[in-house]
Amino acid sequence: MEFLLFVFGVFTLGVAWRARSDARKALRVAADLQRELNTLRAGGQERAASTAPAARQQPAPTPATLTGYHVPNAPPATATRPVRAPASEPIGSVPAPAPTSASPPKPATPTATPQPQLPHQSTSTPQWALSAKAWLFGGNLVAKLGLLILFIGVSFLLKYTAARVTVPIEFRLTGIVLADLALLAWGWRIRLTRPAISLPVQGAALAVLMLVTFGAFRLYHVIPASLAFALLLVLTVFTCLLAVLQDAMWLAIFGIVGGFAAPILASTGNGSHIGLFTYYALLNAGVFALALLRSWRPLNVLGFVFTFAISTTWGVLRYALENYLSVQLFLLLFFGFYVSIPLAYARRQVIQLKNYVDGTLIFGTPMLGFGLQFTLVRDMPFGAAYSALALGLLYITLATVLRRRPQYALLSDAFLALGIVFGTLAIPFALDGRWTSAAWALEGAGIVWIGLKQKQKLAWMFGLLVQAGAWMSFIGTAAGLSPERAMESNLWLGFLLLALTAFLMATRFRASDDSKWLKVLSSVFLAGAAVWLVAGAWTEIILRLEPRSQGTPLVLSAIIAVIVLSVIARKLAWPLATGLAILVQAVAGIKLMTIIIDQWLGSTPTLFERPLLGALMIFAAALFSSWTLKQQQPVRGSSVYSAYRITLAWSALWWFGVAAPDLAMWLTSQYVERAEAIYALLLAATTAASVTAAQRLNWPGLRWAAAVVWAALTLALLPLLAELYLSSGHLPSAPLWIGYAVLWLGGEWLLRAWPAQGWPLNGGALRVLHAVRTGGPWLMIWPVAAYWITHWLGADDASDWSTSASWSRFIPSWLMMGVIAWLMQRSRSNSWPVAPLADWYQRRLLPLACGWSVLLVLVWNLTQDGAMLPLPYIPFLNPLDLSTCFALLLLIALQRLRPGVPPLLFIALFGYFWFNLALLRSVSHYLGVAYTFDALFASQFVQAMLSLVWSVTALLLMRHAARRTQRPIWIGGAALLALVVAKLFLVDLSNVGGVERIVSFLGVGALMVGIGYLAPFPTQTENA
Repeated sequence: MEFLLFVFGVFTLGVAWRARSDARKALRVAADLQRELNTLRAGGQERAASTAPAARQQPAPTPATLTGYHVPNAPPATATRPVRAPASEPIGSVPAPAPTSASPPKPATPTATPQPQLPHQSTSTPQWALSAKAWLFGGNLVAKLGLLILFIGVSFLLKYTAARVTVPIEFRLTGIVLADLALLAWGWRIRLTRPAISLPVQGAALAVLMLVTFGAFRLYHVIPASLAFALLLVLTVFTCLLAVLQDAMWLAIFGIVGGFAAPILASTGNGSHIGLFTYYALLNAGVFALALLRSWRPLNVLGFVFTFAISTTWGVLRYALENYLSVQLFLLLFFGFYVSIPLAYARRQVIQLKNYVDGTLIFGTPMLGFGLQFTLVRDMPFGAAYSALALGLLYITLATVLRRRPQYALLSDAFLALGIVFGTLAIPFALDGRWTSAAWALEGAGIVWIGLKQKQKLAWMFGLLVQAGAWMSFIGTAAGLSPERAMESNLWLGFLLLALTAFLMATRFRASDDSKWLKVLSSVFLAGAAVWLVAGAWTEIILRLEPRSQGTPLVLSAIIAVIVLSVIARKLAWPLATGLAILVQAVAGIKLMTIIIDQWLGSTPTLFERPLLGALMIFAAALFSSWTLKQQQPVRGSSVYSAYRITLAWSALWWFGVAAPDLAMWLTSQYVERAEAIYALLLAATTAASVTAAQRLNWPGLRWAAAVVWAALTLALLPLLAELYLSSGHLPSAPLWIGYAVLWLGGEWLLRAWPAQGWPLNGGALRVLHAVRTGGPWLMIWPVAAYWITHWLGADDASDWSTSASWSRFIPSWLMMGVIAWLMQRSRSNSWPVAPLADWYQRRLLPLACGWSVLLVLVWNLTQDGAMLPLPYIPFLNPLDLSTCFALLLLIALQRLRPGVPPLLFIALFGYFWFNLALLRSVSHYLGVAYTFDALFASQFVQAMLSLVWSVTALLLMRHAARRTQRPIWIGGAALLALVVAKLFLVDLSNVGGVERIVSFLGVGALMVGIGYLAPFPTQTENA
């Protein structure tokens, strides 16, 4: 370790020496630059002084003078300011004038003053490159690498030494202790001159001594446990002594931490708890003594935390019943210490006119102390009650004694509050929980009433605590009862009593004054009254009814509570009651939803056991609440407006999500498909009713209930299309078609009624509706027509393309393409069904539909050979080629309807691609070549045919481009010709000995000669 420190010191010294050398070098460079700058400034001043008389007699130099060129008849000058010259000219001074006008001008001789040379921009290195180079290669790179290698070598040397050289641990520890004592002595010596350094040095030295002691005992087993404990204790006392002598609180804290940690560090696991707690008692006595001498509150808190933390840990791990007496005495002793220490702290702080109430110790000591005391006496009859009572009497006595001294009034009030609290806690430890809650509820209400009346804040705050204790006591007692015992206990009386007392406290707080916090408390207790009222009713219903029968009574009781809260809101002008009424509706709805999920899904209960009645009550209550809030004409963005929107949405959720579906299921006796049709009828009827009510009641918010039919139409479309496309051999049943038709007609009627009422509709939403309303029936054409055609032709296997059953694919595609053409015609006149979005149909929907057609025929062209047995194959007149032709015509019509969509180049490429595939299919049928990629690629005839066809195409394109001087078309033909040449050498050339290869080369060669003669590259002259 010492050798490592020595190497580290040498390394640090080397770094410092190199830094010093670099700094000296930088200073020399800065001095040289300063001298050069001074020289330049002196030369500039001399030139300015010499040219001043001439400048007063002559006009200002012309711009040409600034460029470094001679100007005739220029004023005499000896030198000019250096400027940047052009790349082809040198930088010089202003030339002297000629002696006579007839003499030719001569360039001026440059002065001897050194001029800084400016680099040319064209040859300058980029700044980022210079920065990167400086970062990578700046400084002494060799030295850096040498230091890195040296460091690695030192590391290896240290490893080698550690493996072969062993120093006894006693010598190492002794050396560390001696060095540390020297450090401690040096820190003490400079305590007066350098206190900012002295205290950290002393703390570090003492810490090292404690660590060495711990290591000598625990790690190296050099000293026994008793000696280690004694040394740690001596170090702790010594540290506290140094802290008191130097008035260094943090040094004392360090010593106390070491003192509390000493038994833990020196423990062997076999010590006595009496010795441990006796040692801690001595430490706490020291803390108390320091509290009498110094106002070091962190030290007090630290001793408190260590004492109770270690005591609690020992109690959890080691406490046994036979240790009760000794543990009880030590607990009382520790409790006495930390009741006395705040008093000593208060005495010191009163003298210093500071805050003298240490809240952490004053309130933390009884909390933790009583917690430990409760653990000790919990198995004794009334042990906790007696302990709480004794603690309350102790604090009341202290409060009485301190009350005689006015300077301790705040501390006396704190002790009085603690005494009352522990006296109140004695009640639940001695009496039954229900009696406790009843007594505390009435007591708390009375204390609050008296405190508010007498304006005693402490009194009514304590009443709040007592009321909260009553609530918790009742909850704990009720939760511990069995269902049978709870039914016999008439718990509803307790709930009602707590609700009434909470409502009484809410009214008292509201009527007291306009304080913000009292208004908050009134709101809290009104909410508590509502909770106790609803909870009492629900508890009785849950205890006395079966789960299947609970839904409607629960909702009914909640609606009664809503009515009560509405009356309170109206009579007392209390808006919070309205909000609570809305919240109770929400809670009732959530509860009913859980019952629906747990009990009623998949079952067929009777009408009174179904969720229908409860859902209708929630729907009606929410709709009425929304109407009431709407009558207040709330401002958009206000809380009332938000509540209005929420209640309206809540009513819609229960009607559309629960009531209407359950009504449909009940009317159809659980027959799902018929229920879906009935539900669609209910949605359509709701749409008409909502539009009518919104118009007559001047309630525009109801229009969103009508808009649900659009959402239902969208949601119904997806599963219907999935069933049509994924199921084979059957169509959806008639009720599903009826339901979809009803939704479609309702949505269509709403599309006309919505703008007639003057209601705005977002453009994006309108486009989505048109896509669903138009695209849905269009997508249904395929599966429906395919089903009917297949059954009409009597084909069983529609997947066989070689039979007449494939008509069930071609004819539906032709029908869908016909609908696309019809929509194009309707979009020209902006009439139904595309109005008022004809432009959007032309830009978005129709291109998508045409893209579908192109993609469909493209897949067919790549996978099918066009056979339609028993019909013969005729090129370009078979159903596959006719379908492709129809798709191509749609693209052309779309391009005429919307120029540029799609581009003409795409249409041409698609047509040419189809032409090539038609040729390949003809070869497949007439020459017996299989219509697969491998077979066609291996055919020499196909390769020769494609070479000739592509060459002829290139000839036509390039001839047309040459005559019309269109370079892009000529380049496209040239690219196709290049493809042909590459194909000749890469594919056709491999067919050794084949006639097709000869034909390919001859034909392509002749065509290329023709192209060179007939279609040369269009030149610039031709373009002109």
